[in-house]
Amino acid sequence: MYSNSIDITVEWGDCDPAGIVFYPNYFRWFNQGAHALFGAAGMPFHEMIEERDIAGVPMLDTQASFRAPIRFGEVITLTSRIGEWRSKSFTVAHKVHKGGQLCAEGRDIRAWVIHDDKAPNGIRAVTIPDDVKRRFEDGP
Repeated sequence: MYSNSIDITVEWGDCDPAGIVFYPNYFRWFNQGAHALFGAAGMPFHEMIEERDIAGVPMLDTQASFRAPIRFGEVITLTSRIGEWRSKSFTVAHKVHKGGQLCAEGRDIRAWVIHDDKAPNGIRAVTIPDDVKRRFEDGP
């Protein structure tokens, strides 16, 4: 399955008073990784929303496990890949490494949604097109 990696330099504002990365920033990076993954596969989110007439791919659930601290100024590598395809949702799996050390891993579950004025929240999940799934099986 296709994966994509990005390097991130930890900024001062990413850290808590102890000088280690404040945990919500991992989720921000996971979102950044999902965007980069789709972009690297030739389907940037902003273009996909317009071209495929969808409302987006909102996050339904997220999870993280923290293994080792990361500090201000360090460079990490975030690797993201599709973990699972379902009919209307998918999982993006993430791993954060510093050098060769696994520092965190997590996942987010996202839905493929369209605008629907009749739905309670104005959106509803629909079937993910097969050509989107194939893009990640074959690579860009």
